[in-house]
Amino acid sequence: MFEISMEKEPALSLLYGLIGTAMGFLCISHYFLGHFDVLLIQLMTIAILIFTAVFLLLNRNRAISLYINLMTLSSIALLMQYQLHFNPELSMHWIYVFPVLSYFALPLRWAFLLNLAVMLSTFSQIYFLVELIKSIKFMFIYLLLGMCALCYAYVNNLKQSNLLKLAVTDHQSGAYNSRYLLHKLQQEIARSETTSRTLSMLAITIDDYQQIQDIHGKNVGARLLKIFRYKLMSLLRAGDDIFHNGKGTFYILLPNCSMEGGIVLKERLLKEMEEEHWGDVGDLQLNVGLASLNHKENAESFLHRASGFVHKQQQTALRLMSFNH
Repeated sequence: MFEISMEKEPALSLLYGLIGTAMGFLCISHYFLGHFDVLLIQLMTIAILIFTAVFLLLNRNRAISLYINLMTLSSIALLMQYQLHFNPELSMHWIYVFPVLSYFALPLRWAFLLNLAVMLSTFSQIYFLVELIKSIKFMFIYLLLGMCALCYAYVNNLKQSNLLKLAVTDHQSGAYNSRYLLHKLQQEIARSETTSRTLSMLAITIDDYQQIQDIHGKNVGARLLKIFRYKLMSLLRAGDDIFHNGKGTFYILLPNCSMEGGIVLKERLLKEMEEEHWGDVGDLQLNVGLASLNHKENAESFLHRASGFVHKQQQTALRLMSFNH
């Protein structure tokens, strides 16, 4: 549902800038110590870091930023590999920073693959450049730093996923909430206009839901909503989304579904729900509204029409009850 990663452009720009600044001070010491071969490579690295920092600060396209981060870290990894031949000891210490930076800047899968490639490439080179004990020590330290960075990135990723899920989920029913409904509607309407496919929406209200809560308690009401959502999910197609407004009304978004298909689904849902046993609550009185997207209609208008049909059905039912009495 969401693209989640640890990278945040302003923070990442600052990180790239700070690393570039630190390398700038090191370049001064390399110059006075006469390490001109290492100095040239680090000047190239500084140029890449500063360019990326400025680009990420100015750019707001997340997809492009992702590829820029990948290209930046790949370039730095290649320069580190090249620098190993001139100064293995110094290069190995710089490579230790790479896992932390990569897991901060890239999604988990990309960072893991890039770290694996850097570790294998580095070990295959330093095996011939330094003593065997130092090579094994490098491998152990790199694995330790990489695993720590991976664990932190995974936990942070999991935390973000849970927070995003909570932000778009109705806690009573487990369905998506009203805020996410408007966001999803805008996406589906834009997709519908681009592909010229139909879009329909069902609105289903559990009549007297507030009275059910007052009589049986909030726990019974919440359990009813969860069971109701599970039943709806079993009757819908793959790709149909369910939303709940927190007041007993469910909205079902039906991509690529015409008005005729929506009517068939509506009748099937009503028939299945009438046959369902709802425990202590007894039989449910449902009001259902169906709307199909009109040309150039916005999300608010589409949602208002679907809700309006439910409201009209409720008013009709009330009039019939008054007439019978």
